Amino acid sequence: MRVRSLALLGILVVAVSAAHAQIAQPPRPATHASMPVPAIAVVNTVLIQEQASAMKSIKEQMQKEEVSLKGELDKREKDLRAADQDLQQQRTLLSADAFAERRRAFEQQVSESQRYMAARKHQLDLAFADGMHQVELSLNGILKEIAAERGLNIIIPKNQLLLADEGLDITEDVKQRLDKKLPRVTIKLPPMPPLDKK
Repeated sequence: MRVRSLALLGILVVAVSAAHAQIAQPPRPATHASMPVPAIAVVNTVLIQEQASAMKSIKEQMQKEEVSLKGELDKREKDLRAADQDLQQQRTLLSADAFAERRRAFEQQVSESQRYMAARKHQLDLAFADGMHQVELSLNGILKEIAAERGLNIIIPKNQLLLADEGLDITEDVKQRLDKKLPRVTIKLPPMPPLDKK
């Protein structure tokens, strides 16, 4: 399974609060004199996606779940093929009405199987989204910590830049903190959503 790109990493332009003195003052129109001097850092989000321990754990668990899902799909397809073959063999033995009734039952079985597999896939999507949300919360907290410590007010994904000085790159610090704070994410399957009966 492809592990979908971190939506949270795709919007990593993080604006951090400015000077504490400004918080107590009433808002005023922004001017060149009042705007904070940009303090910028860069994060290699692709590297974090590939190497962070939390992301690796999500990927491993989702791959196992998809193997299980494929096993279910293969079994259901095999059972349906066998049922279809059996139905075709009985076609000459059944009356037209009896065959039509058996055919409707088979088509209903196919439809129910399709709805079940769609519900299982949705279940995995929800589990993945929950795991990614845990990473997002931890990562956002880490970025705010680093921004406060270093006086940053802008953090930009590296893949959105044409050029950046290596001294601006905080990727390794972010990765180390994320690995320490969230070394693993446990994927939990939610209850199966109700099947859409038609």
